[in-house]
Amino acid sequence: MYWIIVLSVLAALIAAYTAFYFWARKRQRQFDEQFLAHKQRFEVFVLSKRRVRERGKQGIARFVPLTTYQVVGRVTLGQTMKGLHVHRTANVTFRTTKEEYDKIEVNRKYRMDIAGDFIGNVVAEVTNKRRRELERKRQAEAGSRGKGVRRLWFARRKPD
Repeated sequence: MYWIIVLSVLAALIAAYTAFYFWARKRQRQFDEQFLAHKQRFEVFVLSKRRVRERGKQGIARFVPLTTYQVVGRVTLGQTMKGLHVHRTANVTFRTTKEEYDKIEVNRKYRMDIAGDFIGNVVAEVTNKRRRELERKRQAEAGSRGKGVRRLWFARRKPD
């Protein structure tokens, strides 16, 4: 009798887990389709980033605070109307995944795939010419330093 109760509870838990798994996969596919349909590539200068524990707006998520990853960035939007090109700069708070959050550093400019307020993919860091030249000089200096032979004060030869 005891085993029947344990097996029925176990079967109910497995069924609930399986149903939740397939429901979550369906929701993820819907999100991916929507993201791919609306994504655009922008250059974003990252001002700050933070982890926030937020509660959802509906359902069970209202009772469970989840960690969300937020990035505040400056985006320049351009639009051409009747031969006039208009630029507008806006500071926007984006949400992203942990993997993309870890790729991003503050005070850097990145090229990103964005849909609405969600960063789907950090494509590459945008560097200016001055920064690239500075990094090349640093690498050249680091390479030239390592070529010389260094002797410690106690290993030096004494003059005859």
